[in-house]
Amino acid sequence: MTELMRHRLRVGYADTDQGGIVHHSVYFRYLEQARVEVLRECGIDYRSLEYDDKFALPVVDAQIKYRRPALFDDVLDVECWVGQLGRASVRFDYRVMRGDELLTEAKVMLACIELPSGKLRSLPPSVREPLHVALQATLAT
Repeated sequence: MTELMRHRLRVGYADTDQGGIVHHSVYFRYLEQARVEVLRECGIDYRSLEYDDKFALPVVDAQIKYRRPALFDDVLDVECWVGQLGRASVRFDYRVMRGDELLTEAKVMLACIELPSGKLRSLPPSVREPLHVALQATLAT
């Protein structure tokens, strides 16, 4: 995996308020779309984790800074990379860009839990190893 993943999307009308500005809550959906693509690029099938391996990676902390508004019909690039890796957690860092213009920055921490108990558990090697490679690629840049 490369150190940075770009997920391109176009702002839909349903994402905006009456003024055509993207609602603040919609950004979390954009971030999740990019995160799933990063996991996929790392060879991690999120659906398989839940259904076959019986664990999940729920969000446990999210920090977001809104710099400028995104508008209806804008084409955005959500840049996403592994920012931190713990024993039972992973943090993804993000930038939402409109061309060269920074709109939003975010950090989202996920914890690894067993299903259905919800107990915290270590990241399995099948997840930890590709995320570690991605983190090292990020640190090397």
